[in-house]
This record gives sequence, C-alpha cells and structure tokens, in this order.
Amino acid sequence: MSTKSKAVKCTPDSPICQGDVFKNVKYSFIDSEDDTGVNIVEFEFPLAIIISQACDVIAMDDLIRQKSGKPAKFMPSILLCPIYEKGAAKKGTHIEEFFSVNSINLISENVYKSDDYEIAKRNWHYRYHALSIELDENSLIENAIIDFKHYFTVPMSYLASHKEDRLFRLDDLFAEQITLKFATYLSRVAIP
Repeated sequence: MSTKSKAVKCTPDSPICQGDVFKNVKYSFIDSEDDTGVNIVEFEFPLAIIISQACDVIAMDDLIRQKSGKPAKFMPSILLCPIYEKGAAKKGTHIEEFFSVNSINLISENVYKSDDYEIAKRNWHYRYHALSIELDENSLIENAIIDFKHYFTVPMSYLASHKEDRLFRLDDLFAEQITLKFATYLSRVAIP
C-alpha cells in the first residue's frame, strides 16, 4: 500500500522551501539560435514540487525578499520535478507537448509497465515515486507519479513572483524522502 504523504498549509509569509508544490509552473529554454534569432520553447507543468535542499531554497528566498545577501548563498536555479497524473504518465500523454513542439513523432507505448506503479507505491522503484497527499485527513492528490527522469530548474525570483500559485508543502519527512530518492536515481551507475 502506498504511503500517504502528509502536507501542511503554507501561509503567504512562510518562506519558499523544499517540498513546496506549485501549480501552473512555466519552464522555458533556448531550443536553438542563429544569426536571425533565438527559438525559445515554453512548457507549463500543472503541478511541480521543489526538490532542492531546504537550506539552499530558504537562503535564496531570504536573499530575494531582503534584497541583500552573501555571495556564497547565491543559487541561480531551484530544482523541481513535475507531478503527473498516473494514467497520463502510463500512456505517455504527459509529454506529448514536448514531442509536438519539437516536431518529433510520438510513438505510442506504455511508459511504465503495470507492475512499475505497484512497485512505486511500495516505495521500491528507482525511477518512479507514487504520490498520494493528504492535508488534515483530506485527500489533495491521488494516483500521481513523479518520474525522476523529468526535472527542471527555475530561478528563485520566478517562484517568489508566483508565490500565490503555491498550493501546500509536504511535511519535512516526506519532502526529504522524495529528494533522497531523486538523488539516488541520479547517482545510479549506468550499464551500457
């Protein structure tokens, strides 16, 4: 049975932190450039969770809010993972936009096999994290999944200017669990 992650409410004055879940997060990047211009691609993720370490995120939040700080505390980008609905992730439709924007033919496949989600629900999967979140015994998110192969960064100033899009924060224990699983996934040894 999957663990229900506990969430806590965020107040408008609480600092942005590891485990914060934001809605409608925009991510843009330079796809190509030449002498005539730059092609910028933008995606909007319905939900995303901060997985950068709490100490780094809070230090950058303080720097942005106080308009002063030490250079050693500067962190140009905050790391996030999109949160996908399980059914869309299984069918591969959660990344259709990327394929269409880049004119790549999307070949239909099951992104993860039927037992991958069950393994993820038991917290045993190396790549996927099954996610169910509740706040005060009320369910906020059910049947969601984080794919650790998908991550992106945004500047702290973006999160600060979109603070009203912050929905809630995972309790520290659950936020740290996701960050540790992400770090484990990134540090795996690749076998050709």
